[in-house]
Amino acid sequence: MKKTNIKKYSVIRPAIFISLIFLLLLSTLFFSGLDLSAEKEKFTINSHDNTGFPLTGKHRTVPCSECHINGLIKNTPDNCEACHWERKQDDRYNLQLGYHCNECHTPFAWKKTKNGSWDHLSKTGFKREGIHRTLDCFNCHKGSFQSGLQSDCISCHRKDYEKADEPDHRSNGFPEDCTLCHRSQVSWNGAVFDHTNFILSGTHKTLKCSECHKNRIYSGTSPDCFSCHSEDYNSSEDPDHKRAGFPTDCTLCHKSLVTWEGAVFDHSSFTLEGAHKSLECSDCHNDGIYKGRSSECVSCHLNDYNDSRDPDHKSAGFPTSCDSCHSASHFSWSQGVFNHNFPIKSGKHNGFSCTDCHLTANYRVFSCIECHEHTKSKMDSEHEDESGYVYNSQNCYSCHPKGIAD
Repeated sequence: MKKTNIKKYSVIRPAIFISLIFLLLLSTLFFSGLDLSAEKEKFTINSHDNTGFPLTGKHRTVPCSECHINGLIKNTPDNCEACHWERKQDDRYNLQLGYHCNECHTPFAWKKTKNGSWDHLSKTGFKREGIHRTLDCFNCHKGSFQSGLQSDCISCHRKDYEKADEPDHRSNGFPEDCTLCHRSQVSWNGAVFDHTNFILSGTHKTLKCSECHKNRIYSGTSPDCFSCHSEDYNSSEDPDHKRAGFPTDCTLCHKSLVTWEGAVFDHSSFTLEGAHKSLECSDCHNDGIYKGRSSECVSCHLNDYNDSRDPDHKSAGFPTSCDSCHSASHFSWSQGVFNHNFPIKSGKHNGFSCTDCHLTANYRVFSCIECHEHTKSKMDSEHEDESGYVYNSQNCYSCHPKGIAD
C-alpha cells in the first residue's frame, strides 16, 4: 500500500479554496455591474432629460451612482427628501425648517433659493442687514429654531454691550437698542450717536468721547462751554478773560470752534473801523480792563490830544471828541477834517496855514489885520463911509464872514 503525501495536499487545498472565493467575488461584481454598464450605454445626461426626472442644476454634474445606488436604476426615488434626507441626511438643521426641499431650494445650489420662498423679516420679524446677512443660522439660533428667540439687539449682543469701554455703555446707561448708533450693522466701529443736546462741530467732531466725558460719565454732562473749558478761560492772557469779566459762553466770540484764534467779539458799543480795526485788544485795554470801559475818544487819546502841535489842540481849546475832525474810519491823524466856518479852501484864503490867522495857541482868537493886505490906512480909507467901522479883527469877521468884500 502506497503512502499518501499528506503534506502536499495540505498546501493545495487552501489555495484551491482561496481561488474559488476570488472567482466568486469577481463573477458577482461582473454580473451585478452588468445592469449599470448596460444602462450607461443606454443613457446619457441629455437622454435623461426625456425621463420623468430631467437633470437640472447640480444634478447634471453628479455621478450616476450618487443617485442610483449599487447600479440600480429602477425604483430610484425622484423626490428630494428621499435622497437628501432619508438616504444622505443632508439637512444639517434636521428638518427644523421643513421637510420638502423644493419649497425653498433649487437644484442649482442649496443657498440659491426661490424668490419669495423664504423671507427672514416676514417669518421672524427680524430683517437681516449688514453683517447679519453673512452669518450662519446657528450663530444666532444656537442649535435650534424653536420659537422664543428675541429680535431685539440685546438678546444676542448683551456681552458686547457690557464689555464696551469706549464709551462704557453699561455704566452710562446707554440704550440697549444697538441700531440707534450702530446703523451700518457691519462693524461696531463708526457708530453715530445722536448728539443733539450738543451739536458736534469744528474740533469737537474729531475728539474721542472720553476727551469730554471724563471718568466715562456721559449721562448728565453739561453742554456749557465753561464746564469743559474753564482752564482755557482762566489761563487766557490776551485778553485776560477772567479779569475782564468776559462771558463764559465761548461761542459768543469763538464762532469757528476749530481754533481759539480768530475770535470775533461783539464790539457794537464801539464800532471798530479804520486804524482801530487792526489793533490788538491790549493796545486799547492795556490795563486789562474791558468791562465798563469808556467809549470816549479822549479816554484813550488824551496824550495824542495834549501832544498835538499843528494845531495845538489843548491851547486852542479844541474839543476832546476826536471824531469832530478825525473820523473813526481814518487810518491817520493827518486825515482830520476841521469844519471851518470861514472859507479857507477857496478864494484868496485857500492854502493858508492855521498859524497864518491864528497867531497864538488859542485858536478861538484870530487876526485879520495882521495881513499885509489889510493895513490900517488902507482899511480906514476903504471904510470911511461905513457907519460903526472899527479897525479890528472881530469887526472884520462880523461884516465879512465869508471872507469877501460886499
